Order: sequence, then structure tokens, then C-alpha cells
Amino acid sequence: GGDWNTASGQYATVGGGWSNTASELCAAVAGGYLNTASGQLAAVGGGYLNTAINTCPTVAGGYGNAASQSCATVAGGYKNAASEWCATVAGGQNNTASFTYATVGGGHTNAACGQYATVPGGSSNTARADYSFAAGRRAKANNAGSFAWADSTNADFNVSNNNRFGVRASGGVYLYTNSSLTAGSYLAAGSGSWTSVSDRAMKENVAPVNAADVLEKVAVMPISAWNYKTEDRSIRHIGPMAQDFHAAFGLGDSDKAITTIDADGVALAAIQALHKLVREKEARITTLEADKMSQQQRIANLEARLAALESRRRTTMNDE
Repeated sequence: GGDWNTASGQYATVGGGWSNTASELCAAVAGGYLNTASGQLAAVGGGYLNTAINTCPTVAGGYGNAASQSCATVAGGYKNAASEWCATVAGGQNNTASFTYATVGGGHTNAACGQYATVPGGSSNTARADYSFAAGRRAKANNAGSFAWADSTNADFNVSNNNRFGVRASGGVYLYTNSSLTAGSYLAAGSGSWTSVSDRAMKENVAPVNAADVLEKVAVMPISAWNYKTEDRSIRHIGPMAQDFHAAFGLGDSDKAITTIDADGVALAAIQALHKLVREKEARITTLEADKMSQQQRIANLEARLAALESRRRTTMNDE
């Protein structure tokens, strides 16, 4: 059907449209305008100026799309290209999947350039290395296994270490651990420290703490300098072992880890106990100093009386 269509390959098919070409074995163009299926089993579903070249590539539709390697696929959109074995672009505009099994889900001007690299969508993202992932706006996953997640800021966000997870979130990062969003931690916008939920309304089984007992346990707890086995030996840390901490206080859900909120609570309780001890010592010192001053005054009085008596004795002896 249609007009000015050409089916020149064995078992090639053009279903309709205008100026479409199917030129290899079992190639097919369903319709549209100026579409070309020029590889064996190549297929173009429709649209305008789409090209499927090589064995088994597919362009489902859209405008100016090209699937130019075996089993490559472009589902639609505008000027997208899948140029390697089994590479896929689902849609969007000016997107490129240029390595084996690379995938771009959609969006604008995204590129998946590594093997199994993925860009789900967004704008101007690049998954440049094998198994890399880039999403958002101008996210650049440059190394193998790297993950770049960028917010709407109009600037490149580069993740350039192997297997690194990088996030640019200028509005903060919030992680919740329950469905009602009342438990978890967050990194506030512009902050460099995690904040944990500590709302009184979110707590139960609240009980007082014997701060003096906590201080005694802290005082005898082994504190060491060490490095993680997964870090370089030059990167040192100071702290207790989780097993010792858990045995002393029984806090948290594991004897293999120490949560920061528990460590902070123990430190605060110990500080309170130290503060109480210092106040008690200060009060004792004040009392002792007052006693000392009183005794010094009594001694001074006695010395004065003794001097007076000695003076009278000398006077009496002189009179005799």
C-alpha cells in the first residue's frame, strides 16, 4: 500500500505510507514517511525518517530515530540513536545508547556509553562507564559501577570513582524507615551532619538513666585506635568495639555495630555524671576552704592572745 514505497529484499514488506524502503531479507516497514529498514529482520513501525540497519534492529516510530546495530531498539521519540548490540532508547529526544546493552529510558540529550550503562531519563545525563547509572539533570557517572543522582541544579555533577554512589540533593536527603515517615534520618539542605528523629512523641518505654553507673562503665570500657580492614591502614579511628559497648549497655539491635544516637546518649549521661561529681567536689572544696579560713582566723586570734600574754609577763618581770 501507500505510494513510492520499495520492498526489495526477499520477504521484505512495506505496509503503507510514503517513500519507505525495506531492502533486506525479511525487513519490514509498517508505514510512515521516508523510513528505512535495511538489515535482515530489521523493522520500522512507522513515523518519519527512521532507520533500522543491521540484523534485527527495531525502530517503533517517532522522527529521525536510528537503530544501527544488531538487536538495537529505539521505541520512539525524536532523533534518538541506538548504535550498539542490544542497545535501547525508549524515547525522548537526542538520546544515545552507544554500547552493548546500554539503555536510555527517555528524556533529553542523555547518553549511555558503557556496557550495561543506564540513564532512566532526565536531561543531559551521561552514564559513561560499564554498569554505571546517571539520572536527574547533568549527572555524569564516569567510572565503572558508579551511580550519579543529580537534582535540578544546572551544573554538571560528576561521580568519578569506581562503584561510588553519588547524590546531589540541594534540598537535603531524607531517609525513612517506616511507612508513616516518622522514623529515619536526614541530611538537611546545606548541612554536613545527619539528623536522627528524636521526637519525644515518637518514643515509648522512657526510663531514667543512672548517669553515675554509665560513667563507671565508660571509665572501664576499652578504647582503642584502629582502622577498618576495608580502609587503608593510614586511616585511623578511635572508639570502643561494638561487642564491649553492647555488653556494657545492651543498646541497639546488634553487638556488631554502634548507632550514633546510642553513643551520643552514653556520652551525654557520662558528662552529666562528671558534671555532678565536679559540682560535688567544688562544694566540698568550698567547705574546706571556709574551714581553713576559720581555722586560720582562730590561729591568728590565739597568736594575738599569746603575744599579749607574753608582753604582760615581760612587763611584770621588769617591774620586779
